Amino acid sequence: MESQTPAAISYSPQSAPPSRFLHIYVEGLTGRRMHILDSDKTTPIYIVNSNRGSHFSAKPHMRICRPPTSPSSALETQIGSASFRSFRRTMDMEFGSSTVFLESKGVFTRSAEFQSSVGPLTWQRDSAFRKGLRLVNAKGDWLARFEGRTFSLGKRGKLEIAGGVRWGPGLLDEIVISGVAMVEAERRRRK
Repeated sequence: MESQTPAAISYSPQSAPPSRFLHIYVEGLTGRRMHILDSDKTTPIYIVNSNRGSHFSAKPHMRICRPPTSPSSALETQIGSASFRSFRRTMDMEFGSSTVFLESKGVFTRSAEFQSSVGPLTWQRDSAFRKGLRLVNAKGDWLARFEGRTFSLGKRGKLEIAGGVRWGPGLLDEIVISGVAMVEAERRRRK
């Protein structure tokens, strides 16, 4: 993954193109496999395989993959993973070959920060949505937000990617991996 400077992200709300929505669906009743579809709600762009056991079960707890590139290929390409620690509010995430820590910002907060390829980013509770999270940069600009679904068996929620953000390579992968890790951490916390 290429390293970028924090200046690689810029946000311009006045001239912002429309946001991009990614839709997250759960396969089956166990929720061990999620499909993340593009804005058209039909094109798969990520597959998440979860190990729903305890913190002590086999790691990684989540594997994030790209779907097979052709119908004849059954192979998914892993692009990242997330593992939850047992006695700390920290998650280990892998983006390609680098390991990053998603660390809680305090005991009584639901905010967690990680060092992305463009600088520090923080997932925090989004007061606009009851089951929502939003990703902000150091300046406080929101880059993405997750809106969870309460009364749906198949749809877990949607991830909105801000339209005014110019993305560097791999940043969407980092947002998706850290976002689904935060959603899973919230689910485990409520369990």
